[in-house]
Amino acid sequence: MKNYLLIPILLLTVFSGCKKDKNSSEEIKKESLSGFVQKGPFINGTSISVSELNTDLSQTGKVYNTQIVDNKGSFSFKNVELVSNFVSLRADGFYFNEISGEQSKSQITLYAISDVSDRSTININILSHLEKSRVEFLMSEGLDFKEAKKKAQSEILNIFSLEEDLAKESESLDIAKKGNDNGVLLAISLIFQGYRTEGELTELLAN
Repeated sequence: MKNYLLIPILLLTVFSGCKKDKNSSEEIKKESLSGFVQKGPFINGTSISVSELNTDLSQTGKVYNTQIVDNKGSFSFKNVELVSNFVSLRADGFYFNEISGEQSKSQITLYAISDVSDRSTININILSHLEKSRVEFLMSEGLDFKEAKKKAQSEILNIFSLEEDLAKESESLDIAKKGNDNGVLLAISLIFQGYRTEGELTELLAN
């Protein structure tokens, strides 16, 4: 009789353990999370932060900070540990104005939002900045992250009468490299800059 009573107890224990494992978060560890910040390139000393996001893209409170280490806009975070695969990056600094050929006279802020499940490189640029708020809105409307990213990028390109979708996500683009997708980023960066001051550029990006 005692053996019969033990069987349901053991089964409950097993199922309870399985349920716990299924719902538990798997930690993501990155030895390095690196990239470039480009308007033109942001300059040495620019502050960069990466914030962990929940599945609804709200901040968890975990933040890592670093700085750009050269005038090419390159940065790197070391030993990043996350329990979510979504992150938001922010860059605040001066940059090389590709129209005037001079360093900007004041700082601007650019953002990027990304899924780091299968990537260790995230670039911050005009396209990544423009799509961030739209991705957040589209996800609040029920789209998943990948769908929201693709739709947001397509909508931005349509503003510039570019109907063909890019093969790469915005955070994979680099104005210093060859290729059609990178050329699109460079063109949009130049259009936004024009002969605007940093204040005028910031207002345009916000609007």
